[in-house]
Amino acid sequence: MLAKLFSWFGPGLPKVDLVLSKTTYTPGDQVTGAFHLKGGVSQQTIQRLECDLMKKTPGAKPHLILPVTTVLMNRELEPKEESKYPFHFVLPKSIDLKDSQATYHLHTKLVLKNDVKTSDIDEINIQVC
Repeated sequence: MLAKLFSWFGPGLPKVDLVLSKTTYTPGDQVTGAFHLKGGVSQQTIQRLECDLMKKTPGAKPHLILPVTTVLMNRELEPKEESKYPFHFVLPKSIDLKDSQATYHLHTKLVLKNDVKTSDIDEINIQVC
């Protein structure tokens, strides 16, 4: 019974990790990498994988700049199973970089059956050309 509880909360959930080929970009660059998935303590159904480009300004909540990708799935992820999915998108040339205190990150969500989510946040540095 304890294993079943862990399979739906915290340490027993599958994990997602976006691994980027580099972390510094300029507007218009192609961002590449891979989503690394690792199964939890029990089999789980993955419904989708989402990734969004977010902007965080001190004192404010992060806000969405661009939905980067949504990969629809209906697959079973076995316990401790590991798999990778390629990732790429072009950073918009029109991104506003005027706020020097703002930071940017890619927020990845792994959405499981019953809308249970696990997530990963990867900061990226965007430099002015």
